[in-house]
Amino acid sequence: MKKFIFIIGICILALGLGMNACKSKKAAKSEVGSSVSATATSENLVEKKWKLIEINGAAISTMTPQPAVEAFIFFQTDGDRVNGSSGCNNFTGTYKLDSGNQLHFSGVASTRKMCLDMTVENQMNKIFQEVDSYTLQNGTLSLKQGDTTLARFVAE
Repeated sequence: MKKFIFIIGICILALGLGMNACKSKKAAKSEVGSSVSATATSENLVEKKWKLIEINGAAISTMTPQPAVEAFIFFQTDGDRVNGSSGCNNFTGTYKLDSGNQLHFSGVASTRKMCLDMTVENQMNKIFQEVDSYTLQNGTLSLKQGDTTLARFVAE
């Protein structure tokens, strides 16, 4: 058991060091293209906690059972990082905003806890691969693929 815990600890340490190395490369890269990123970033989107209220047309409040923890997403301006919770596990990655409200996620990774109901969890993980745009209207963030709304969030 001690050996297993030691191996898990080493894996977590290696993952943390790898993420820092990627962040350093990204920081150096973003200095070159920072004007593009700053122009494309919507001040209404970033540095806010967005609580998930609907996913694939289903209201979170009507789901049974409810997700283990509140699902949310948070866009950071520093390094164009995104993080949050998908109802069970925490996730982190990067995002890119382009003109016309185009939005793309990359390098999204999450913890791997097993929860009683993984419905919201699995749908959130799939959405990160499918999103191509977003809309902000009346305090509601909608993540979209084409004309289809994949998920809706409200600012907290």
